[in-house]
Amino acid sequence: MKFIVAGVGPGDPDLVTTGALKAIRSAGLVLSPHSRAERASVAEAAVRAHMPELETAPVVFPMTSDADKRDTELKAQLEALRPRWEHAETIVLPVIGDSTLYATGFYLYELWKELVPGLELVLLPGISAHCLAAAKSGNFLAMGTEILTIVPATAEPEKIAAALKATDAAAVYKPVALREQLRPVVESAGPWARILRIDRAGLPDQKIYEGSAALEPAEEYLSILLLWRS
Repeated sequence: MKFIVAGVGPGDPDLVTTGALKAIRSAGLVLSPHSRAERASVAEAAVRAHMPELETAPVVFPMTSDADKRDTELKAQLEALRPRWEHAETIVLPVIGDSTLYATGFYLYELWKELVPGLELVLLPGISAHCLAAAKSGNFLAMGTEILTIVPATAEPEKIAAALKATDAAAVYKPVALREQLRPVVESAGPWARILRIDRAGLPDQKIYEGSAALEPAEEYLSILLLWRS
């Protein structure tokens, strides 16, 4: 059995690759990732714009730092879906952004291979949120010898500050996780020539915040903060 994690970009249907669409069309089962059962899937919506009649099986990925709780809930869902996947040759999970960077498919694969020891993993790349955000803002991320650092805001604030101090430019994923600590953490690693935050990049309700406004506590999960030293 083959498990394909397909990056479908940050949500804009125009940025879904032909490779991802080809894999989804030929799959025996397509999973739809959700952060909550009642919440729509951004990844599914991007794909459905190309395939309105697509049939999917929803999987809820618990938004928690409790690994045991997350794994228990995912295992239960895998077992519930067993009748749909145990005879499938290929299963595809579309994920927002790229399949290799902070992708929820990792957690599902780690649990699934315990149930199917010979499970084959295939990763299809997609456009990452930080690349789209930079493009939407009309800025080059890094050039020449400049160091670009990708940082998850879910890390410890001290580690985030240390990483930012050592870089020329940075993309901070999920700044909402830092809440009121966002400004002091970023400013402690300054000075910064440019600060920019994009919420829901590439989607119809995209919002761009610059300078000091970008460091206000973020409320949007689909948000990314870009920083430039010069």
